Amino acid sequence: MKKINLLALCAFMVGGFLLASCGNNSTPKASLKNEVDSISYAYGVSLADQRLMQYLEQLGIVESSSEIEFEYQRKISEADSTQKESLQKELKTKVDSLNKVNAPKLNDFLKGLKEAVNAGEKKSSYIQGLSIGNQITQQMMPQFNSLVFAADTTKKVNNDQLVAGLIGALKNQELAISKLDATSYVQNRMEAAQKESQMKTEEDLKSQHKESLEEAEKFLEENAKKDGVVVLPSGLQYEIIKNGSGATPSENDQVKVHYHGTLLDGTVFDSSVERNEPAVFGVTQVIPGWTEALLLMPVGSKWKLYIPYDLAYGADDRGAIKPFSTLIFDVELLGIEK
Repeated sequence: MKKINLLALCAFMVGGFLLASCGNNSTPKASLKNEVDSISYAYGVSLADQRLMQYLEQLGIVESSSEIEFEYQRKISEADSTQKESLQKELKTKVDSLNKVNAPKLNDFLKGLKEAVNAGEKKSSYIQGLSIGNQITQQMMPQFNSLVFAADTTKKVNNDQLVAGLIGALKNQELAISKLDATSYVQNRMEAAQKESQMKTEEDLKSQHKESLEEAEKFLEENAKKDGVVVLPSGLQYEIIKNGSGATPSENDQVKVHYHGTLLDGTVFDSSVERNEPAVFGVTQVIPGWTEALLLMPVGSKWKLYIPYDLAYGADDRGAIKPFSTLIFDVELLGIEK
């Protein structure tokens, strides 16, 4: 699955919205008592760690502690037990010192963000580029809520916990969820929500294509009873038209085939036979029903495949091939390409 990266979309814009929900520059207390609080806090940490800290560094507002932490983590990993404690104390001292250096400008930055939200039409040099609170509330947060909580409109990001994670990370304070774990947590939750959304979309599509699904189910049920038709556990059905005596392909092979594909009503949607040009492709580069059949076919064989939608293109709409289409293929395995 393609990775979702909402962090890159909006990280540098987060400030205006955040300060609207906190009355001063202090860090709200982390409270991870439920899923909404946890994802909100993790998202705040991730925003700070992934993009916003880099943005503040580019502006000259803060100096990063990442290089210091990386250097000392390397030293600590290589040190013996007597040196580790001393190195950890040195690291804490340097980070604390850097936090003190960063504090004045960082507090001004947070103050400026708050003023940006409340400035209305007023302009000032230090908040002009950051007065984007409306974009956050109207665009970014609704999109993030939709991605994380899918169709559950009763849930939305907890602003206080998002702020707690964000400011805690920016100030290098001890975090309830580490920066690394926060990024992974947000990404995994967004991917899970995407799967939930896809499942719901597929169920809705099934309702729209109920008649076609019932027709295909009836066809496969009747077809399975015919003499010579083999039904595999996956649901794939095939009929041997001609037995071959050659080698059987493996998953790593390229094969040369002739094929003729039709829908249940006889509509031809693709045919190398009609083009008079065999096709060459990898065994695993085709729909699952094809792959399963090819791994069983000796070279020289000709089979008729009856492929249920879940081994074909699923819920995809491919023009002539509508969602949940059962496909029929005449497939002749001409050879294994070297």
